[in-house]
Amino acid sequence: MRASLKSLVSGGGSNKPAIAAVAAPPPEQKTTPEPTYRKAQTRTNTRQIAGHFQAEVAQALRILSAEQDKDNQELLAEALNMLFTRYGKPVTVVAESGRRKKA
Repeated sequence: MRASLKSLVSGGGSNKPAIAAVAAPPPEQKTTPEPTYRKAQTRTNTRQIAGHFQAEVAQALRILSAEQDKDNQELLAEALNMLFTRYGKPVTVVAESGRRKKA
């Protein structure tokens, strides 16, 4: 019959040597601070809104962006404003993309 773990630790009931308790090493202290990531000033107090669409949709958006000399964010803000107006929502999107305009 096998000896119980308790009897092995206490050394009772067996001629086998008792298992010595090994002290665990102290947990390592973190000496390096958490990494901080840079964040663009234009992204403060904003949230990303995204979606997955077919490749043709992305291509059409890029073409429209070039034709209108606006970036995707400006076009998406315009589309969201039209959507909110259609459904009677009082939210207005202001497109502040931070894109550098051509001089």
